[in-house]
Amino acid sequence: MDAEIIVEKKESVAWITLNKPRVMNALGKQTLLEILAAMEDIGNEPGIAVTVIRGAGKSFCTGMDTREAPGPYGPEMAEFTRLADRVFTVIEKFSKITIAVIQGYCLAGGFEIALGCDFIIAENNCKIGDGHINLPGFVPSGGSSFRLPKLIGIKKAKQLLLTGDLISGKEAQKIGLVDYAVPAKDLARTTENLVTKLADKSPIGLAYMKSLINESSELTLETGLKKEHAYVDILGKTEDYKEALAARREKRKPVFKGK
Repeated sequence: MDAEIIVEKKESVAWITLNKPRVMNALGKQTLLEILAAMEDIGNEPGIAVTVIRGAGKSFCTGMDTREAPGPYGPEMAEFTRLADRVFTVIEKFSKITIAVIQGYCLAGGFEIALGCDFIIAENNCKIGDGHINLPGFVPSGGSSFRLPKLIGIKKAKQLLLTGDLISGKEAQKIGLVDYAVPAKDLARTTENLVTKLADKSPIGLAYMKSLINESSELTLETGLKKEHAYVDILGKTEDYKEALAARREKRKPVFKGK
């Protein structure tokens, strides 16, 4: 049986490809388990700074694989939902920088994966949105009703969640849902450019910066400053910090190890 995801690692970047193109990379139990295992493995490698999530074929992900759907109710569905929630939460709280690369369709569980990523790069004409109101469950079960309003505001979130409409990548960029929307021919190049820019940074520096940003809305300024100062002290003792100073003195590009 073919692996339902493909994981590739190159220097400080990991690439996770959802590998069920015949069903638009829909999520089944095995897919979710493989994603969890991949994220755990990548998370344990200090030298990896960036993780890219993309879909094989012509689409990103269309949510639950209906061929494996246990039904809208009952213990099997509850188990599947808990597993999916673990995946979405792991992605959102992942210490590495995450990038979702979207083409074709991205909805339901695929949308919830993308919402958990730090960056979203979309093809101009892709179709992206929640769509749960049009599906048997009627409401999300993976957090998009919570995450989406924080990202684009309540009014715009209501437009997408209550209508079930899918919007283009270009429109998604206008409302702040995606970071970059580009023609299909530029999708790979745009992704590589962002990946290269991030991968040049210290993995441990990126992780601490991401933590500060993610926690900022829950902290007072005083607490946030204390946390910044604590992280400066921690980072000043790392090998990456020493390497950055040495590289500056020697006028060369630093080689970071995430330690």
